[in-house]
Amino acid sequence: MLRKILLSFFAATLLAMPVVLPCQTMQSGFGAPAFELYGGYSYVFRPYDSSSQTPLSGGMNGWDASLRVPLPIVPAWLGIKGDVSGSYRPGGSLDLNPHAYFFLLGPQVTVHMGRSTIFAHGLLGSAALNESALPELKSNATFALALGGGIDVGLKRNIAWRVTADYYNTHFHSSNQALQELANSNGRVSTGPVFRF
Repeated sequence: MLRKILLSFFAATLLAMPVVLPCQTMQSGFGAPAFELYGGYSYVFRPYDSSSQTPLSGGMNGWDASLRVPLPIVPAWLGIKGDVSGSYRPGGSLDLNPHAYFFLLGPQVTVHMGRSTIFAHGLLGSAALNESALPELKSNATFALALGGGIDVGLKRNIAWRVTADYYNTHFHSSNQALQELANSNGRVSTGPVFRF
């Protein structure tokens, strides 16, 4: 269900781009910011859950930080985004207490509407899980991706509040199929302040 919602949101954002992009040139008083620095709270759905053996349970609280920079010789609405995040599942024994870290990079399309913006991104990179969390994993590092978007609600000219949702997936492999399913997440939501300059 969550996957369908996230994919629908991403598709709707992409379909809205051709309609909204021409409107950017007609706005006055607020140009596209060159850089966007974000930091906030994130929640990752359906990771490994030490208290249950079902793949539908659990979640990991954590943090997310990103920096979007403009690309030379391309329109201002296209930039490159670097995203770093950490997710944690407290409780249980230390050996069943996963900590995951994500390092992602990719393009972001941003549409400015006054002080607020909507955006869509596609990020690729790697994820790392502490080795003691799942001893049957073939590797504690794997490919990761995030596809999604969100909205920045402008508070002031250089400050906004971000809400974002992603299809957020990893590809940890295990000899135990149940553990493999539990280790790989399916979504992420994140919120926090954005500083634009």
